[in-house]
Amino acid sequence: MPARINHNAHLSAMHRNLGVHFENANRQMEQIASGHRVNRSSDDAANLALANDIESETRALQEGGRNAQQSIQMLQVAEGALAQISDISRRMRELAVQSTALTYNDRNRQGANMEFQQLKSEIDRIAEFTSYNGMPLLDAEREFAIQAGPSETSNDVSRVNIGDMRASGPQLNLDTLSIDTVVGAQQAIDFLDEAHGKVVEQRNEIAAFHNRLQMSADTTATIVERMQGAESNIRDVDVARAVSNMTRSQILSQTATGLAREADADISRILSLLE
Repeated sequence: MPARINHNAHLSAMHRNLGVHFENANRQMEQIASGHRVNRSSDDAANLALANDIESETRALQEGGRNAQQSIQMLQVAEGALAQISDISRRMRELAVQSTALTYNDRNRQGANMEFQQLKSEIDRIAEFTSYNGMPLLDAEREFAIQAGPSETSNDVSRVNIGDMRASGPQLNLDTLSIDTVVGAQQAIDFLDEAHGKVVEQRNEIAAFHNRLQMSADTTATIVERMQGAESNIRDVDVARAVSNMTRSQILSQTATGLAREADADISRILSLLE
């Protein structure tokens, strides 16, 4: 084999391979340390863009799921207040029925009417002070729009109407009722039956919407789980394969280093000729 000084092709090839092996080993160590197969665009530009798009959509879905869960809590507050209003309206009807009894005199009816009026005021108080995060729920007719998904379509924006549940409001219409007379008590019974029916109807609407939101939140959680799995398949590193490849690169680097020492023997032989 000829001995050369200016151009040692074998040594140059070994140095080039050493650089390749060191670069591969460094990249694989970076993947193992980060847990990601794709850490920069140069690793896999197309798959990195896809993984970023999936991550963005997943975050939007997760936020929609949180919106649904928080809205469920809001509806539970409203439903709890409505349950109390329903109990009060039943008690008011009981008092009205009592006042229609011929065994009650006017003084008895006045006493029953005092409680009746206090209960009516309590319905107003509950409706006016029931709120969630400072937002009133029952003191006026309102539509609540809930963003349960990442888009603005009707599929992702759910709406529910909650009516005015004040006793003095136009929906229950109990403001003028009094049971201090038999006639007044008899009229109050009909109004209270209708008001109680409206409260029950409102509770049923909230319960149905509650169940819908719960199903939406469960569906969103399932979709997010699948999308995170898809992102993981794209972005995350196969640790076993990365460790195996890193070991291979390290072995090749050590082998190339040993051969480079052998290639240096050519230079030593040339120097011995010059002595």
